[in-house]
Amino acid sequence: MLSGCSEKKEEVVKFEDKSFSGMLLIQKTEDQTSSEELTKMVTDQQKIEKILTWVEGLNVKKTDADYMLAEMKAQDSYSFSFAEGEKMESGKPAPYSFVVLNDGTFIFTHKDVNSPQKPRMTIEKHKDILKEMKDLLEMDF
Repeated sequence: MLSGCSEKKEEVVKFEDKSFSGMLLIQKTEDQTSSEELTKMVTDQQKIEKILTWVEGLNVKKTDADYMLAEMKAQDSYSFSFAEGEKMESGKPAPYSFVVLNDGTFIFTHKDVNSPQKPRMTIEKHKDILKEMKDLLEMDF
């Protein structure tokens, strides 16, 4: 068995507690802009936990912030921001969030709730999970 260290070390997305969030805000960005029509708020606890269950276990690797921003500019994306209560506090960052690019790449900016870190992105694209999320949340945008 061989083992070694690599700069592109893989990690797995995990959560200590999936019941931390009482509200999920989804916002689609098209051509680097968004609007109220491209925004949806979800307070159904079962749906919120289902979304977190789908992303838990995804294999990710660290990525460069500039590369991440370039990818987000190059294609439409969906931002998923989770609030601890049932509303977002303006001016305060969400305790947990991630972005899904239209091609199915997931970008995570948090290691766990209230633990921001350098961005990590999925090694594989997961268009199927994005479609399931859109169906579950009845996102028509």
